[in-house]
Amino acid sequence: MEHSSQQGEAKEVAELKAKVSSLERQLKRQKHARKNAEWFLESYSNDAYLANQALRKALHESKKRERELLYLNRSASQLTQSDSGSGFIFSALKSAVEFTDAYCGIVLITSPGKEPEIADDKVWTHEEGWIDAPDMVSTILEALPLSYCDDYSHWCVSAIDNPRIEQEVRLLHFMQKLGKDENAWLALVTKDDHLDEEMLHILDTTKHYLQFGLGYQSTKHEVRHQKAALSSMQENQAHLQEKLVSADKMAMLGQLAAGIAHEINNPIGYVRSNTSVAKDIFKDYQSALGDIQGLCEQAGGDILARFREFEDRYSLNESAEAIAEMFEESSEGIERIVEIVKALRSFSYPSAGKRSAVSLVEAVNSAVKLTANLHKYKNSVNFIAPSHDVQVLGNAGQIQQVLVNLLTNAIYATPEGKSIFIRLDETDTLAILSVEDQGHGMSKDVIDKMFTPFFTTKPPGDGTGLGMSISLTIIEEHEGEIEVVSQENQGTTVSVSLKRA
Repeated sequence: MEHSSQQGEAKEVAELKAKVSSLERQLKRQKHARKNAEWFLESYSNDAYLANQALRKALHESKKRERELLYLNRSASQLTQSDSGSGFIFSALKSAVEFTDAYCGIVLITSPGKEPEIADDKVWTHEEGWIDAPDMVSTILEALPLSYCDDYSHWCVSAIDNPRIEQEVRLLHFMQKLGKDENAWLALVTKDDHLDEEMLHILDTTKHYLQFGLGYQSTKHEVRHQKAALSSMQENQAHLQEKLVSADKMAMLGQLAAGIAHEINNPIGYVRSNTSVAKDIFKDYQSALGDIQGLCEQAGGDILARFREFEDRYSLNESAEAIAEMFEESSEGIERIVEIVKALRSFSYPSAGKRSAVSLVEAVNSAVKLTANLHKYKNSVNFIAPSHDVQVLGNAGQIQQVLVNLLTNAIYATPEGKSIFIRLDETDTLAILSVEDQGHGMSKDVIDKMFTPFFTTKPPGDGTGLGMSISLTIIEEHEGEIEVVSQENQGTTVSVSLKRA
């Protein structure tokens, strides 16, 4: 009994030991798992902290880039929004103050021998705009090297004492030439002595924007003076295409005119010949009528009375005189048509670039005939020619094209009732042809642009702006020169000099 009791206790002790051993193993595994969890948690926390720091840094960099892009975009947009060079410079100052978070900034305009131009001792701040700050302006003026006359390639940095907060700060300054011996100075006063190198690099783009902006303003100023051609070309590109098409049509019209002249030439020859023969036959008829009248007067009596009756009934003498006058007018008209056809053929065919002796007297007469419909009832065209012919070596069609262009422009510029004079002079080596009008004259600005392709002072649709450009090209190809002398309200003289043949 006692033995069996001892065996039971031993068994219970063994079971307890097994449970304790199992619990110890579980506790060991839990400690290991807890240790792993703590390590994982620590690693995760560290990664989260680093990721958060990286996110903060990326957000800071993103805001910085956004600020830089905003500055660059605003600076670029100011190129077209500012109406003047000085306006663009002041806009650049305001953008730079905001971008750098500077305490203030100023603009100075300097020129040799003059005091710097500044807006009433005022500085610009981003928060308050223009404020009075004579002490700050004085400090900046003392620090700036205003005697320096060359463009800055970068912003320069100087240390100054801020008189308002009694602390050393940095002065950023930059100089840009404006032209006409004027220089623009931009100066920024920082809030502390800390400067970001990357910020300075972005600020350096101000130089390029200023140069481009000032160039843009200069170009914009020139464009304003080209009201007739350039402004219309900017407003409507189709108008330029229309001019090009019109120029092409003019070339096709020249070819068509040449073809028409050729087709007219043969039938007008028949008419010319037949008219001449008919005129001679009618002269014989007049002679015969006179002889019949003489015979009737000799016979007298009823024969003379019957003749006079027929003469009164049919107005034989008056009709004969009228018909003779018609023949004369028809002959003159036919000869005029022949001359016009000859001028059209000469004007239309460029002779394939061949050079030969060209009569300037004939070329001028042909040009006058070709433009007769423009000046016949409007202006008097007077050709003052020498007693002998003057010849040059060149292309007859091209030279006549130049004369037609010059004469057309003179007719357009000359009011009704005024005269146009064409003079032909010569030296030992040159032939000088001058077209002088009594028109409105031209300003120096128009004279400087008159040989520019598509520049015209005529209303839209009245001209392509190519005539003088083509004329200059032709004369230069002939190794000649064109000289223009004009005064407003006094007329214009265009002289063409060519080598004599």
